[in-house]
Amino acid sequence: MKRLTRNFVAICSTLALTAGLAACSGGSDGSGGAGDTIVAETAFNLKTIDPHRQFEFTGSTIDNAVYQTALEFEDGDLTKPTDGLCSFEMSDDDKEMTLTLKDKDAKFSNGDPVTVDDIVFSFERLQGIKGNPSFFLDGVKVKKVDDETVKLISKDPNPALPYILPNASIGIVNSKVVKDNEGTTDENDGAEQFLNENSQGSGPYKVEKYDADSQVVLTANEHYSGPKPKFKRVVLRNVSAETQLTDIQSGQAQVAYDLNADQAKQIDESMGKISSLPSTRSLYIFNNTDEKLGGPAADPNFRKAVMAAIDYDKLIDLAGEGSQRMASLVPNEFVGAVSKDDAPERDLAKAKALLKKAGYDGEKIPFHYPSDQSVNGVDLAQLAETLQAQLKEADINLDLKPAPSSTQLDGFRSAKQPMGIGTWGADFPDPTNYNVFIPGGSVAERVNWGKDADPKLAELAAEASKAKDSDRDAAYKKLYKATTDTGVWIPLVQPVDTVAVGSSIQKFVSNADTSFDFAKAE
Repeated sequence: MKRLTRNFVAICSTLALTAGLAACSGGSDGSGGAGDTIVAETAFNLKTIDPHRQFEFTGSTIDNAVYQTALEFEDGDLTKPTDGLCSFEMSDDDKEMTLTLKDKDAKFSNGDPVTVDDIVFSFERLQGIKGNPSFFLDGVKVKKVDDETVKLISKDPNPALPYILPNASIGIVNSKVVKDNEGTTDENDGAEQFLNENSQGSGPYKVEKYDADSQVVLTANEHYSGPKPKFKRVVLRNVSAETQLTDIQSGQAQVAYDLNADQAKQIDESMGKISSLPSTRSLYIFNNTDEKLGGPAADPNFRKAVMAAIDYDKLIDLAGEGSQRMASLVPNEFVGAVSKDDAPERDLAKAKALLKKAGYDGEKIPFHYPSDQSVNGVDLAQLAETLQAQLKEADINLDLKPAPSSTQLDGFRSAKQPMGIGTWGADFPDPTNYNVFIPGGSVAERVNWGKDADPKLAELAAEASKAKDSDRDAAYKKLYKATTDTGVWIPLVQPVDTVAVGSSIQKFVSNADTSFDFAKAE
């Protein structure tokens, strides 16, 4: 499982919600929020805010506010990358991207102008330090053309590149200052601690205080070239979902990221607003294709029987209002997503007929899942128990095998688990990010689905990789519809992402690009 590039919360609209109350008062330390301070709360998933190393939700939330990127997603539309610091053009063969510096007024938090040299250094540092997000620019050569132009050259066609560059992990840093503080473009780089405490971005905010265990404080970047934020200070605190609910209700916090569907229902209009957006997380059942390891799960008829035995409407109820059916593992807001109208439907008679074809006689099948994990408010233990009860109605017997997340993930990676629940969060909003589920892909290997296992899928994958522009959508839909039809991966639900916003915030933006944009809040 990978982190959802959390700035990619999937819905293609901007919400400007108005609550009829003025800003609340509070202490200047940000403990309760003041007229110029936003207090936001989440259970921290934070290791660093060095943009070229961070690959967790909390780090991305912070870096979205601190760093600008070469490209962006306008109004959260993940299907159309647009200009950021740069404009862009792709070559006809998708092997070369030309970036032209567009925002000539952009300045870092110390007042230095953003230059092409800063962009080149940032890209090369991302690649060279070999942190978690370095793979974003794998196989890409970075070349400065002149003081306004950069070329990104790929050996193979790389149509996903425009969808990758908006990621907060590819934020542009002040190269001069970072170099002066042990920053390099190789594994000898020593600037991480400096960047944690002294951010070097050109976004609307800069870091005032960094504590990975308790809170991070941001203050407005006086040199930011865009509209000045109404809130000059942001305090992001590390607290549990239960505390977040209490603090939103009492006005001690203005933003809460981790409320589940039941907790969200406890927020009435006097307390605030709820922004419920489809997440870019996919929940699915995996089936091991090796007959010796998967047992019944290796049989295509059995897999299709499981697919027909699931009551998907009840899974939507479990995931909460705003969650969606899925016809493939690709989230519904992405290019290449299969239409929800083609999602599997429950048919117990069909399931029992397929089980008969499979020769299944009710034997128990080990079913693995993380016992301590929730995904966007969906408790995976509760999900597993729900699936066990539903499949029992079709005479399919799951033997639940809960384990801590790390243990379960190690088992999945070993390719020895017969069945279980998997999750995937988009690294970038392009269908190529899901090629790992095609036979021979890195995740497909975890269910022993080798590259030669399905010639039809191999052919469709080759066709999709050659498709260009608007043709890519149809080509990837065809590929991933055929993938779902095998039953190796059974899409369950696209959960909802809930952000609670206190009544002291009169206007805010919550969309695909940022789940809550601090700089646009009023």
